[in-house]
Amino acid sequence: MTPEEACLYLGISLDDENLYIDRIEKNYKVKISECGDNKEQKVKIEEAYHILLEVYEELYGGGTVKPEEKKNEGLLMKFAVLIAGVFLLSFAGIVYFVYTLHTENKAPNNNTVSLSEYESIRRELEAIRSKQEETPSPQVVINNPPSDYTSLVERVMPSMVFIKTNAGRLGSGFFVSQNGDILTNHHVIEGAGYIVVTTHGGQNISALVKDYDAQKDMALLKVDTSYAVPFLKINNMLPKQGETVIAIGNPKGLSGTVSNGIVSAIREMYGNLWVQFTAPVSPGSSGGALLNVNCEVVGMVTANLGEGQNLNFAVPSTILTQFLNSAINKPAKALTAHTDIPPKVNNTPKVKIPPKTERTLDGIPGVKFVRKDDMYEMYLVIESVKYDRKSHIASFVTAWLPSEKAKAEMLKDPHFVVRSGEELGVCFLHYGIDLQNNTYVHLETVNYCTNGNIARDYVRPSDEIKWRTAKKGSRIESLIKEVKKQLRIR
Repeated sequence: MTPEEACLYLGISLDDENLYIDRIEKNYKVKISECGDNKEQKVKIEEAYHILLEVYEELYGGGTVKPEEKKNEGLLMKFAVLIAGVFLLSFAGIVYFVYTLHTENKAPNNNTVSLSEYESIRRELEAIRSKQEETPSPQVVINNPPSDYTSLVERVMPSMVFIKTNAGRLGSGFFVSQNGDILTNHHVIEGAGYIVVTTHGGQNISALVKDYDAQKDMALLKVDTSYAVPFLKINNMLPKQGETVIAIGNPKGLSGTVSNGIVSAIREMYGNLWVQFTAPVSPGSSGGALLNVNCEVVGMVTANLGEGQNLNFAVPSTILTQFLNSAINKPAKALTAHTDIPPKVNNTPKVKIPPKTERTLDGIPGVKFVRKDDMYEMYLVIESVKYDRKSHIASFVTAWLPSEKAKAEMLKDPHFVVRSGEELGVCFLHYGIDLQNNTYVHLETVNYCTNGNIARDYVRPSDEIKWRTAKKGSRIESLIKEVKKQLRIR
């Protein structure tokens, strides 16, 4: 057992100020009394007691000198040594000083510099100083933002989208995954029954909703695409005050608008954290990307204070990342059935049904010929055209006369009710169209027989209504062009 272990057993210190015989004995007796019937523990305590007695004898000479006296003797010895040291150092200093004076007077000074050597050294110093003045000192390099954002915009623009809803709202958004996930503001889609996303390439796609946070004004949409879309990377750190930023969105419906500015401040207002920036934005920019010069998203444009100059605010990227991580794997859902579908007309339009002998609607009042192909001869029922300028949505009824080829195809459908001796005649189709982006929905169809009986009356359920893009050269594109002509819309 070592002295340190002995101290642990008796609960005292090896410090000479505490190591007294009476203290050792006292702790020894206390520890023995605490052991009870534990003989092994008693033996160890006794061993520790004897070891510490030996240590005490080595320190204090067998107990003939009290610890206090031993301590005082030690202090006196230390003081004496200190006085002797000081005396010796002082004496050595005096001897060295006298010796130095003597040698300086007698011996030659080897450190003396001649006049010619001094001039040579001076000229070398001047040459060095001159060379240093010619070479500019290194400057701190500040990475200034580029004066031309062309390459940056070309890189990120394919990731931007234009968002429209049936509630008449216009907004912006941007892809955050190659699978068609889109970040935008919640207020852009609030109250909407359906959402149409227009990509940078001009494709119109119906969007579903994965998740939203109304308090922080964020929403994650999902569109189905046949290819991996280009998406933006979100920076996980807050931008710095004074950092250059670029805002891209669709202010006032002007798609793909770019503006630049700086980060004015990072502020906490209304219980949320915001990036304040100076890049100009307007209504329609909401949901657009706020980017740094590395093409990374540092915020999502959300609001501006109209009464101030360039007082604009964005949801910071740190909050966007948290929301995206929680929402990205949620299933996409359609919005609830909306009431703001295109204006509905009667199932039976007020159009004269042609008799069996007539194979054309030419000359019938209220209809306008549109086109003819190998399947149908198509007309627009002019009085059915209705238009809401606020939402840019119109509805109309078109009359189609089927060819023999089309009749054969329709009769294969078991939903048609055609009795013996009856022949399929004109059919009326009810459409809704968004005249701003040429998208449409097919709402209902009524097929007549030539004797006036109804062969099929189909109304599309509201949860199956999907907005589609009119393909170039299609029948619906021809009809939309005629509707625009009737409404005098270019």
